[in-house]
Amino acid sequence: MFPKSHIFFGLIFSLLMILLSPKIGLIGFFIIWVSSIFIDVDHYIYYVWKKRDLNLKRAFDYFAEASKKAMKLPRSERWKKRANPCIFHGIEAIILLIFLSFFHVFFLYILLGFIFHEFLDFLHILYYGFNFNHIGSQTLNILRLISKK
Repeated sequence: MFPKSHIFFGLIFSLLMILLSPKIGLIGFFIIWVSSIFIDVDHYIYYVWKKRDLNLKRAFDYFAEASKKAMKLPRSERWKKRANPCIFHGIEAIILLIFLSFFHVFFLYILLGFIFHEFLDFLHILYYGFNFNHIGSQTLNILRLISKK
């Protein structure tokens, strides 16, 4: 899913959260919204690590091109495609945020944004027929990547 979709749906979700629980306040609203978008910074981290390039525009273009190529594949081939490891898209990040939420509400807001982002990614993956290795545990994906170097 492209950033503008996460920006739009994250905004709607954050507005819903503040309407349902006004105690969140504007800061909570903003943290939920931003975290529902910037969880994708792990894609950029992967790009920098793989390409040794810090250029954000080239990183965006790299993933946009990869997405276009993947969408041209038949559904049966998309399922076989392995996703890049994304350290913030795994259950490990969610568990860490749950734990940290017991200590400060700030982490609860980040957790809400991350979970909503993952929900949108899940729907995208399901609808377009990709496999689920983009979400779930990322430990094995990261270890596979490191062992290739």
